[in-house]
Amino acid sequence: MTKRWKMAVGAILGVALLAGTGAAVVTAREQGPGGPGGMMGRRGGPGGRGGAGGILPGLRALDLTDAQREQVKATMDAHKATVDAQRDKLVAAHKALNEAVTAGTFDEATVRQKAADLAVIDADGAVLRAKVYSEVWALLTPEQQTRAKTLQAQRIERAGQMRERFETRRGQRGSRGERKPRPQGE
Repeated sequence: MTKRWKMAVGAILGVALLAGTGAAVVTAREQGPGGPGGMMGRRGGPGGRGGAGGILPGLRALDLTDAQREQVKATMDAHKATVDAQRDKLVAAHKALNEAVTAGTFDEATVRQKAADLAVIDADGAVLRAKVYSEVWALLTPEQQTRAKTLQAQRIERAGQMRERFETRRGQRGSRGERKPRPQGE
């Protein structure tokens, strides 16, 4: 095989793997920690157990007043139907892309169209998240906003450290040496 052919096959397999993984992740997120039909992850309102925690993680650590909690809940409730519809569209788009990628016959136009459809839906979701985020953010005092930024920076740093540990472990596994095939007759 030529180098170009190998790169094309590798790219196609990579896209298929990403699409399948994406669909699985979206499905798992939709089902929540309690599995299909489970109630965990859906308790506490539209944002799950933590309320608007998906929009602004760490909200509980900001010591919201009762009035702020009610305002956040009202904001999330106002967007619940839109957020749910957006999530359903995203799940369907991931599924459609995965089906196109894993179809028995390769159809580049279909895969590209499904990927483009997913990109549009994902962009719509980002706009919706930004809108809800800004509405919740406006409810916070300047001190709470500063604290939220600090918590976000800490979360990003921890995620980077976890990624580094994972890469280190993955590298160590590879450096242990590959198993050598046994000679015939043993």
